[in-house]
Amino acid sequence: MKLLRTWVFYISLLTGAHSVSGQEVAVADSLQTVVLDSLDIKQKTPISLRFGADLYRIIRSRASDDYQGFEAVADLRIRENLFLAAEVGNEEITKQFEQVNFTTKGTYYKVGFDLNMYDNWEGMDNHVILGLRLASSSHSQFLNSYTLLDRAPFWQDPETEITSGFASGERLNLNAYWLEIIIGFKVQLLNNIYLGLSLRLNRLISDTVPDNFDNIHIPGFNKKTEENKFSASFNYTLTYRIPFSLKNN
Repeated sequence: MKLLRTWVFYISLLTGAHSVSGQEVAVADSLQTVVLDSLDIKQKTPISLRFGADLYRIIRSRASDDYQGFEAVADLRIRENLFLAAEVGNEEITKQFEQVNFTTKGTYYKVGFDLNMYDNWEGMDNHVILGLRLASSSHSQFLNSYTLLDRAPFWQDPETEITSGFASGERLNLNAYWLEIIIGFKVQLLNNIYLGLSLRLNRLISDTVPDNFDNIHIPGFNKKTEENKFSASFNYTLTYRIPFSLKNN
């Protein structure tokens, strides 16, 4: 009887040890899986490059004889809801402003960021954007003609149009700098294809004022007056996304 009890004791010890060992292995495997999954999540940064063009400027160029323009847009996703963004464009526009007819042409550059405020459902990739841009332009102003108003009652024609002289001609090497606050959205039409609309409030920081004239219109900024440093603009974009991921080692 004593021998039987001894064998039962040894068997129970071996069974308990095996059970504890199995539980430890299971716990270790679970911890290892969690750690590896966490490392994979931390290592993968959701980066994607998206590029396209402003449809509004293309359509306006086709519809108007007084406007030619093009704008290329791009953004780079660096976080789940954070994008580095840039626009590069070129404009040439002829306008009549009060008694002055002029042509402005030049190139502009904008760089900044967009923050996606929209919480997508699974499988969706739409954006409600709040953004900021620092922008600059390099342009010229050409005074085509201006009208002198003669209020004296002795002349038959009180308005005289001047098309030549010291005030007319081209002003080169002009620059302007401004900030843009952006509100907009991007909707995924098809896989990796997006349609976007953004509204922009612009605040002029500084500009080079031409001799005997002014920057009445600045490429990328729009209309500018002496009393008002603000303007508004928008773009209507079609973009394509190139998806890829970057692993941080």
